[in-house]
Amino acid sequence: MKKFRQELAECTEQQRVEIYHLWGLDGLSDKGPQKRPDILLKRITDPIAARFVWEHLTPDERQVLYRMLGHSARSGTPRDGIQKKSQLPAKAFEIILSSLKRHLLVWEQTVKVYTQPYYYSRSKNTATVEDVAQLYPFQESAEALYTAGKENFSAKSDRSQMPLEKILTANYPGYEFDTLTGRYGLNSGMYYPRTEMRLLLIDEMKQPNSIFEILQKLQPAQRDMLKWVCEQGGKVSMQALREHTRHDDNALFNALHLFEEYALAFDTFTAEGRVFFVPSDTYESIKKATTMKGPLVERNEFVPLAHPPQTIQAAEPAILYDMAIITGAIYQQTIEPTQAGKVPKRIATKIQPLLHGKRRQRYIDEDDLYLDMLFNTAQELGFIQLSRTAGDGIKPHYEPGAQVGKWSKLSLTEQAQLLLESWTQSFRWMDIVGANYRQWDPYTWNPIKSRSSIAEHLQDCIPGQWYSVASLLQKIWDKDPFELRPVHYNIRRDSSKSSVLRSKWDSSEGEYYMGLLSSSLYEFGLVSLGYEGQELSQTHEGKNPVAFMVTDLGSAVLSTQNKAEATAHTTHPTDSSPSQANGTRSLVLQPNFELLLLHTDMPTLYSLLPFAQVDQVNMVSRLTLTRNSLLRGMEAGLDIEKILHILAEGSQKEVPQNVAYTLRDWVKQYKDVKISQVMLFEVSSEAAADEILASRNLQKYHLRKLGPTLLIAGNDINLTDLRRAFEKEGVAVRITGDIVARPNRYATASSRYY
Repeated sequence: MKKFRQELAECTEQQRVEIYHLWGLDGLSDKGPQKRPDILLKRITDPIAARFVWEHLTPDERQVLYRMLGHSARSGTPRDGIQKKSQLPAKAFEIILSSLKRHLLVWEQTVKVYTQPYYYSRSKNTATVEDVAQLYPFQESAEALYTAGKENFSAKSDRSQMPLEKILTANYPGYEFDTLTGRYGLNSGMYYPRTEMRLLLIDEMKQPNSIFEILQKLQPAQRDMLKWVCEQGGKVSMQALREHTRHDDNALFNALHLFEEYALAFDTFTAEGRVFFVPSDTYESIKKATTMKGPLVERNEFVPLAHPPQTIQAAEPAILYDMAIITGAIYQQTIEPTQAGKVPKRIATKIQPLLHGKRRQRYIDEDDLYLDMLFNTAQELGFIQLSRTAGDGIKPHYEPGAQVGKWSKLSLTEQAQLLLESWTQSFRWMDIVGANYRQWDPYTWNPIKSRSSIAEHLQDCIPGQWYSVASLLQKIWDKDPFELRPVHYNIRRDSSKSSVLRSKWDSSEGEYYMGLLSSSLYEFGLVSLGYEGQELSQTHEGKNPVAFMVTDLGSAVLSTQNKAEATAHTTHPTDSSPSQANGTRSLVLQPNFELLLLHTDMPTLYSLLPFAQVDQVNMVSRLTLTRNSLLRGMEAGLDIEKILHILAEGSQKEVPQNVAYTLRDWVKQYKDVKISQVMLFEVSSEAAADEILASRNLQKYHLRKLGPTLLIAGNDINLTDLRRAFEKEGVAVRITGDIVARPNRYATASSRYY
């Protein structure tokens, strides 16, 4: 088996010059750091260099050489067989073969061929030995020559007719493809099948900004060459390329190799000869990138719809209505959550028909969690809390929280602002995903960031103007497609917007954003929704909206100024009466004890909840005064005079006489007692008691004097800490009887779902 290196060393100087020319080494000399023989040994394995060989060969030489390059022929092909198949005269064949051997494309060796007689043959022939001339390609160059040669003899191998995906599949195996994707920033930390990675790369190359970034790594002359090819339609002959660039074969080889390293352009053989081309898949983006002076800056803005959608679902602040309903429920009945922290079913079935919000479920066939979600949110906002009990057998129940006074004085806009702020941070709020939601990678998923993101984008909308949902999704995608996946595979944010990823994004992030629009933001009253079709179903379950409109309430809530105003009102609530919150009296008290709120007036509504039974909360709300609801109001700390004052202040007319008389009659027999557990301290002397009360270290325990030597404190203090504090003051502590510790059987609000 002959080696190319050994045969090259035995060649004459003239032979070597011819071989260098054949492989595209024109313009090189042996004066550089690398000698031409060493460079040649690398070139003979390169299909681009092999195309220079095929380009310089005559048609007959190509035909003879190609017959010896097939995989089965590389172990040797009889010389006579090659001549017969080529159908060339013996003299012409001899000249061609001599030229191929002179240029180290093939070599010849005579071998002995043994022929055994057929075992079942009747003849008496014996085994024969024959000397046969065998032709061989050099193993070092055979594969490169065969790869390039197929383009001459098979139309299917013409790369200019192939889609880029097929070129990548055939010419970038293994490490070469990983290197290529790395150049486009798609390799680090990405774990996709090779087929999918090829699609990602192609989509990346269809982005002019991505190609522009790659072009900056090329020399100006190389960028000009590519630009000229694109101006010629993306395909030129190799001869035309030589004339335009005036490159020798070595410079041309280096340029072709660089373009192929970035998969920007390729050379191949066609029926017309050797050509240089840009793949049709990426031609438009490459052509555009060659003319760009800098990266394209995407400015995507909302485009208003010319006409409203066919079907409109008008917004209403359903969640705020429902917050008032559950607040009224805790005033009018005792609600003790279960050990799992949920509202008991017997009570939930009475409250749920009054609610407006959509059903919430984590799993199929799971109970509706919407009511429990409302209670959790109310606890986060602080206007509902769990009671603190001290005795065994007494279960905690929901009661008005410390912030109920401030919350009840807020307008609808101010309540919506606080609710929106809580929603953007709450881990217990349950949004409903879009109808076609499909998660494609749950491991890097952080959906809570979507809330503040969509709220920010909605601030750019004009209230009362319809926009397509598609334009909103496009705006979010253009800003940052991986905002909900902050550690997604280290993909570069500026070059990852491929159509393959976009389709996945649409089915996951896109559907999630659509779910936010059609569930939470719609239920807050911030957006109205538009649907295709003529009929409006009650819930549009299983159907995504195609359009949305920010309401006046939404515009006020989303604006930065109103956010600051709502915060200021929350910190320093006004002392104005509920009836004056909107400048008019909205309450109508009828002789049949029915209360009507003629428009949305949250302060007035909340002032009625302690002593009135809720029948409906909406644009027009209905409540009823009953004996039981009135007595529950008395339990909440109101008296009859305060109740009548609230009714008179909010009502458009005077309180009907029969109503006032009946209310006074209902409360005549009312009696109550307040039970609280305290700690009793018997002090040795009155002077010691005064000294304890005067101590700065003990003031945080809020001790009060009950008698000359008796002190009391609330049951919520830590007994161990108090004992240590007494001992530091030099007071001996003796404990008598059983101290009842506060039970902690129920889950706290913050751990109920997550």
